[in-house]
Amino acid sequence: MNQLNANKVNSIDVSKLLQLSVTDSVSFGKYFPSAVLFLADQQGEIITIREIGGLKTDMIEVLYQLKDSMLENEFPFDLNGCRADIISVSLPEKAWDGYLGMIASIGESDQDISIKSFLEGFRNALYLSSYLQNYQHEKTESGMNEDATALQNILKKSNYDISMSTIANSLLELIRTSFDQIVKDVLLFERMDDELLSLVVSTQNQTKPSTKQCYLHKNSIQKEWGIYTYTEMTDNLWMSCDFHYDKAIIVPTCTETANPVAVLVILLRDQLEEENNYEEFKSFLQEVKPILLQAHKNERASVELKRKALLLQVTKKFHSSMDVGDVLGEMIYAVEEMYPSFSVDLLLSRDWKVSEDLPVKQFNYGIESYGVGETAFLTGDIQIEDVIKDQCSRLYAPLRGKQGVYGVMQIQTTNSIVFPKHEIEFIETLADIGGNALENAELYQQSQQLINDLQLINQTSHQLNSNLRLSDTIRFMTDQILQSFSAEQVGYIMFTSGELNVLEGSTEFYFTEKAQVPLATLSQKIKVEKESLFVGDAKADGIYEIDPYQSLLAVPMVQSGELKGMVVVLHKNPYHFTFENFKLLQSLIHHSTLAFTNSILHEELERLVITDHLTRLYSRNYLDQKIQESMLSDAYGCFVLIDIDNFKMINDTYGHQVGDDIIIQVANIMKKNIRDNDIAARWGGEELAIYLPKVQLETGKKIAERIVKNVAIETSPRVTISCGISFWDQTEEKKSLKLLFNMADECLYIAKKSGKNQVIDQSHL
Repeated sequence: MNQLNANKVNSIDVSKLLQLSVTDSVSFGKYFPSAVLFLADQQGEIITIREIGGLKTDMIEVLYQLKDSMLENEFPFDLNGCRADIISVSLPEKAWDGYLGMIASIGESDQDISIKSFLEGFRNALYLSSYLQNYQHEKTESGMNEDATALQNILKKSNYDISMSTIANSLLELIRTSFDQIVKDVLLFERMDDELLSLVVSTQNQTKPSTKQCYLHKNSIQKEWGIYTYTEMTDNLWMSCDFHYDKAIIVPTCTETANPVAVLVILLRDQLEEENNYEEFKSFLQEVKPILLQAHKNERASVELKRKALLLQVTKKFHSSMDVGDVLGEMIYAVEEMYPSFSVDLLLSRDWKVSEDLPVKQFNYGIESYGVGETAFLTGDIQIEDVIKDQCSRLYAPLRGKQGVYGVMQIQTTNSIVFPKHEIEFIETLADIGGNALENAELYQQSQQLINDLQLINQTSHQLNSNLRLSDTIRFMTDQILQSFSAEQVGYIMFTSGELNVLEGSTEFYFTEKAQVPLATLSQKIKVEKESLFVGDAKADGIYEIDPYQSLLAVPMVQSGELKGMVVVLHKNPYHFTFENFKLLQSLIHHSTLAFTNSILHEELERLVITDHLTRLYSRNYLDQKIQESMLSDAYGCFVLIDIDNFKMINDTYGHQVGDDIIIQVANIMKKNIRDNDIAARWGGEELAIYLPKVQLETGKKIAERIVKNVAIETSPRVTISCGISFWDQTEEKKSLKLLFNMADECLYIAKKSGKNQVIDQSHL
């Protein structure tokens, strides 16, 4: 199936033209294993077709639908798993106007090239084939026929994919070799901004000046064709490259705009005869210009498509992750993907914790090397600097959010270049998207941290209201702060009668001698100012040095305007704690101070209930309770009943105040000579008692004798005591609290009667 209608239009054999243009189906097969090319007139009637790789049934259905209503469709359109697209065609010298179209299977086509892009390249092949047909019998144009054929071969070799990367070098080399007698080198410039064009392709070899540093000024460009001497070019500073040539021909690829997007510069040889005819050369360039222009447009469209795809990918990534590290990593990836030869660093104003593999630096104000970057940060505008010393250019793009600037993206080139306007716009867009993503991630992390802080405060308040003992509450608070702040030491210090009282539940450091002097210094500061302290580096500060700890937080415990104490949190590393840690600690202590105070008062009240007001020994009721508990759980125990000898005489001689003081002295001696878990109590009047759980009778007797000896030595005025000792164990059938007391009382009676100042145990009964 090769023809659907008459194929000769305006003396041009359109069918032959299509067949001539498609001489190598392998080129098509690389991108479109199965496809149909067709030409249609301006009324949409298909004139001729050419199938590649076999005509499939699905394509025939699409073809017949196009035959009946081609101009009614919107292109491209999909049907039966196929995609159809068309572009307009105008052959030279008004030989024929119409449409070039293609139908290809969607699943088989290569995603790197679109049908429209392919058709735009193939349209130039049609144009050249038409040119060859018109002049194939004219001998004067035989050279041009060869050049046109060469152009067509270049298009075929590029698989009709017209872009700078695929055909620019070949086209420039074709110009140079085709007119080798007059052309020395050919350069192609692309527009960078409103003033300059940058060299992108050249026939210069590798030993010549770097293309990265070669620019053409727009003032050198005329509407169609300009010839300038070397002197004119250099005197007017129209081209920055130091090439050697006699004359330069400057040809814009497009004459429709004042600022052409691409310009050819042909450098002519030294020995040039003025009478040389340029017409043939001009005619050939007329054929090359539209191809180069299309290549430039396709390249720009491809790059723009890549940019949009990259920005879309980056935006999706930003919206799918609230991790600052992921956001920064994606920004760096996008820049490296678009500019592989550039290096990128992110100068951040905040100390975000990210992977060490990322090129992230802390933005430091006032550093000379960051001068231009600091300007970008403060103004929120892109800044560019040329570093002559390093022969490079740096672009600083601020990472802007809605609430501020979060840093600067620094992009450095390997050579000193002028950044094109469209590149700056892309980098600025990327930086803005990244800045907003950073802001969102930061706000999300702040909200998460706030939620965690509120949960911690709520959990702490719940724990404080659970009627736990003070030591248990302190331990809970200590564990929470150690975990939430990654702290190393947490201490609760109460100010009691001018002394520092470290509460049980604080970490061990605060109970050491080493901690007492710095704690005293801190407490004086807190007492005077009643303000919290946030010290990043205690060693550098020199006032609150607590070796080996350098980070310090200190928060006063204030209740109803009265300073009760302070909480001190430490870490060995400087600047370990954040300001958020500091504010959270203040909030925690504010919520917990009342609970601490109430717990202290509650435990003090409990202690008063079970202790004697005068001696601070336990009460008799408490003693009875503890002995009964011991008889249920322990194997044995020893009870000592003590009486101060001649106490009435002390009262009569020195008065009751001295008598009370004697009782206190004896009580203190008792407490110094027993264990922490032993129970010392006031029995009544001048009688005192000690219960020694899990102590045998002989051991109990030795303890009592030691107390008797120390009382006789340490009291003032000197007094003596008498002791009676009883004992119980689980082997006794008859054991009771009453029996234990009676036996000790009888022993005390014997001690009194037999001379006082002695110890009598139940073995004497």
